[in-house]
Amino acid sequence: MNLETTQSRSVARLTREISIILVGTILLTISAKIVVPFYPVPMSTQTLVVLGLGLFLGPVRSSLVVVTYLFEGLLGLPVFAGTPPAPAGLAYIAGPTGGYLVGFALAAAAAGWVVQALQGLWPSFRASVAVFSGSILMYCAGLFWLGGFVGYGEELLNAGLYPFLIGDLTKATIAVVLYSAYHNRRAV
Repeated sequence: MNLETTQSRSVARLTREISIILVGTILLTISAKIVVPFYPVPMSTQTLVVLGLGLFLGPVRSSLVVVTYLFEGLLGLPVFAGTPPAPAGLAYIAGPTGGYLVGFALAAAAAGWVVQALQGLWPSFRASVAVFSGSILMYCAGLFWLGGFVGYGEELLNAGLYPFLIGDLTKATIAVVLYSAYHNRRAV
């Protein structure tokens, strides 16, 4: 193998990785725009995408996708739910949804790590444990941060947990079904 071939493969690999990250951020942005209005935290389809990224891309790539997405929003790009008309940037991330946004990175990494750690077990079991683990981390980060805005206790659970459980369970189930179908199809 010569130097030119090695460089060509490196460029191709880098291009592929950048493309995966950009496509992931586009999926996250689109999923942020599919919203059911709630206050103070909107319900979007982002958790489906975040958990799916973790399952399919693993902990490192999925985390890079989410961190890149957050960076895009921090720069003021309208990638978050409700932007525009709500301003993007630091003000949005520092608002009530900030903990959930950070929780997305944790959820993607956890889902990716768990699904890889349980390699060899049934795909549906691996994916179920992975999305449960990721969801727990996302809710912990989100609720901790949101508590600073609405208070802790029952008010917090009413604002940031209870209204989202059925929707997030549905989105987690979809992620598990997609992952299981993909891996079961590959096994045939």
